[in-house]
Amino acid sequence: MRSPSLPRLILFLLGYGLLAFAAIHIRDEVRLAALIWPAAGILLGTLMVAPYRNWPVWMLIAGTIHVVAGVVSGRTLGTAALFAVIDLAYVFGIARGWRWKCGARCDLTQPASLFWFLGTVIVGSLAGGAILILALRFNGEQLRYTDWTTWAMSDGVGCLLGAPLVIAWSNFRVQRSGGINGRQFALGLLWFAALLVSGVAVFNPGAAALLFGGVQYSLTYLPLFFVVLLALVWDQRGTTLGLIMLAALSSVHTVQGDGPFAFPGETLADSLTDLQAYLGAATVFGLVAVALNTSRQRALREAAAWRLRYEGALLASQQVAFEFDPATGRIAWGGPITEVLGVPPASIATVPDFVARVHEDDRAPLHAAFQKRRRGEVSDTGLRLRFRGDDGRERDLVETGAPIVDFDGEVYRIEGMLRRETPQVAVAREPA
Repeated sequence: MRSPSLPRLILFLLGYGLLAFAAIHIRDEVRLAALIWPAAGILLGTLMVAPYRNWPVWMLIAGTIHVVAGVVSGRTLGTAALFAVIDLAYVFGIARGWRWKCGARCDLTQPASLFWFLGTVIVGSLAGGAILILALRFNGEQLRYTDWTTWAMSDGVGCLLGAPLVIAWSNFRVQRSGGINGRQFALGLLWFAALLVSGVAVFNPGAAALLFGGVQYSLTYLPLFFVVLLALVWDQRGTTLGLIMLAALSSVHTVQGDGPFAFPGETLADSLTDLQAYLGAATVFGLVAVALNTSRQRALREAAAWRLRYEGALLASQQVAFEFDPATGRIAWGGPITEVLGVPPASIATVPDFVARVHEDDRAPLHAAFQKRRRGEVSDTGLRLRFRGDDGRERDLVETGAPIVDFDGEVYRIEGMLRRETPQVAVAREPA
């Protein structure tokens, strides 16, 4: 078993340790569970990107920190160890389920992978909460069976927030080229600032009183609008950073008794439970927006690559492609049209425009072939015709085409190719 690198160990110790010690003090004294537990997400994200051989190291470190934090906060050693073991088993199960389905390539920017991640977190949280309650009751703790929701909510939302953050930034490298451009960076910075400002306006009582005359519950979901806008520009890294900032901002104010979730007479446990449902919704919105936008960008890049190959093949072979739409009567052209035909595409955008430049003796065969394709039939051989360019010269062309028939039997498009017919040059052979 190889140990992780020292920088990664230090970063994990700081991240997991600070979050664990900070969150363990914010717990429901009756239900015993921490009301906020983002440390689970840090461990889950680490396991999702780490090799299997390093998993024991990460889990040993996390378990030790969890037990120590629990004992320091006032839990008995047995109760602290029980929480740590259940938490490790819960995170291990989710990470193992993820790797079983998606392999070592951790990518939450594909919708299928993201929905699998969300499903495993939800199922794992429900199962882990139920198992924890049974274990605590067996250990002598006086808990109701319905108290499992507190643990399930805190760990589930913690995984939704922390794991994507680790995954998004685990392979971060400074690039000299590629990535977002200056305009996208500036626009993302604007939405990031708007997210923070809207978060302060919603959760800070002073800012809310100044802007809205007091805390307005109806404006609670205003920051989610900027989460989605941020996801469309800064993708996964920027979105996870924005979500963490929103979570920190809203949690601090809610713990202090401020914000739209701190109702008079309501316990801190109820307020933080409402807040975590809010943060869970914000995280899902952001991650889904990132996945959909990334899939769209990936499709656009693939389409651009296919178009480049298509145009390159036509240019290299000195051929042009055409697509006739029977519904509109228009012809779309591709390839080096001006070089091959001697006219710009706009001059032959319809069938009459094209036929007008064809030699009179070749129009009848062309018309017959065209009508044959409109009936859904395919021409047997290439059609030879003479075509007049803007310079007045006639070019000898070979035309081939075929109809594309729709599911209802109607011709949807007629696709074809035109190439210059070059004279055959006889090559003299020396006698053997």
